[in-house]
Amino acid sequence: MRAGIFTIMVSAMALSACAGDNPENVPLYGQWDMETKLGSLSIDGMLVPPELVPGELLALAGTDSICGEPMFINREWQQNDINRKVRGDCTMEEYNVTPTRVTGKGVCTGVAPEADFNPRFTFDISQSAERYRMKLEMTGDATIPGTPGRHVIRVSAVQTGARSGEC
Repeated sequence: MRAGIFTIMVSAMALSACAGDNPENVPLYGQWDMETKLGSLSIDGMLVPPELVPGELLALAGTDSICGEPMFINREWQQNDINRKVRGDCTMEEYNVTPTRVTGKGVCTGVAPEADFNPRFTFDISQSAERYRMKLEMTGDATIPGTPGRHVIRVSAVQTGARSGEC
């Protein structure tokens, strides 16, 4: 599978490049340290053992430190961020923001045309001024080379972020 299929997992976590804090947005502007981990990969309900997970998925795990503000309040920003990073076209169908949580769901088309993989995605972000945790899942059916029929693929990832100070 191509890395582009799963880039959406981290896309919702990108930080706003605008200088200064948005007072309507819960997370504060500052230096943010983020860690992304692959939660699981399953095919037809069977967990794929870590040693068999494709390298492009394993490569998504890592850490980053960015000066900015997680802009979870802005649906349009979130939509644009997803579409900048995912091959194909992803559309948010639902986006809900509260002071402590942001949830959403949608569908992607053309993500992996060679596998006819058009996954649905959901995300759930718990947020505060200084921390967040996001769980993202993508689920869809696809054609896997060398295997008959269609297969249900589910991938989950978790990203945590902590504000470490001013920038």
